[in-house]
Amino acid sequence: MLGLITACGSPDEGFVGEVTAPVVYGEDDRVEVYNHPSAELRGIAEQSIVALIPSFKISREPSGTYSLLTNTLKDSRGLCEGELFGEQPIAASCSGVLIDDDLVLTAGHCIDERTPCDTYSYVFNYHYAQPNMLAAIRDEDVYTCRRVVSQASAGSGSFTPDFSVIQLDRPVQGNQAPVIIRPARALAELESLSMIGFGSGLPAKIDDGGSVADPRAAQLDFFVANLDAFQGHSGSATFDSQSRLAGILIGGRAPDYVTFDGEDCARVSVYENSQAGEIVHNIAPIVAALCEDGWQAEDLCDPGACEGEPCGSAPLPSPGGGVFASPSSGCNASTGSTGTWSGWIGLLLFVVARRFRPRVA
Repeated sequence: MLGLITACGSPDEGFVGEVTAPVVYGEDDRVEVYNHPSAELRGIAEQSIVALIPSFKISREPSGTYSLLTNTLKDSRGLCEGELFGEQPIAASCSGVLIDDDLVLTAGHCIDERTPCDTYSYVFNYHYAQPNMLAAIRDEDVYTCRRVVSQASAGSGSFTPDFSVIQLDRPVQGNQAPVIIRPARALAELESLSMIGFGSGLPAKIDDGGSVADPRAAQLDFFVANLDAFQGHSGSATFDSQSRLAGILIGGRAPDYVTFDGEDCARVSVYENSQAGEIVHNIAPIVAALCEDGWQAEDLCDPGACEGEPCGSAPLPSPGGGVFASPSSGCNASTGSTGTWSGWIGLLLFVVARRFRPRVA
């Protein structure tokens, strides 16, 4: 149950850095980058979104472009015919976003002792440029890890902190640019959200069909949403209604795919939008920790860097000392908690009860 909730469980196969963070809520809102109607979100996907690809899966060709060692999603997951994106390649283990000219932010559990930062290549441009044609990946799109600048992992009974800030081997080149970061203030309940990342290891998809279920305004540590998230989406950039970076996905429901009686293949797990259960780490405490760790960047650490307001703010602890969502009478996590152990046990029972609700047909 712990692996189910924190999204830190081992993957079914492949690279050990892969983690679980599922599923589809209502309609599947994932759209190819080239086909998305928002020029702003398309630009962000092309310029600021980074795939964490195990270095053994990417190689430079004599032509100067890079090739990827991949398998199809259908073959990897044993999907049924007609499942969305089944014939596409899978290569990414986690997702990231550029927040400074040489800094990539991802989920903390993507970088650990088993998968240190130098086991990945940090790759821009892993998306479809047109139907059935991936964008060309060139030298200016591929980076390695210089060092981990700032990192934090959640303790027992907590979702947050869970982030890693990676300094690339060199400042970005070509078309790449950092995202715009939201000021350190709470989101509104039901505010629309967009997420860009590499769910199931697929080329980048844009999901703009999500919304905030619980902003946790009093804590500003994480918020709960109904984003369509899968394994590989850990670290995915999540944007507010003005396309400003609001946080990164760190956990959610499991499993990604299910097999029904009478079938020998898997289908995407589907829940109602009201059953929101995806956990997004708020950007504010991440920026605060990065600046406290000594990173010098006016665009992040200046008191007025985000539209005249601070970009970073440390989260307020829950009354019991842990930073986590405790059960409520509805489908959303509440903003309060009791003692660390009682709240954690209550959360386990709450999430498990939600996990086994009937799947939407």
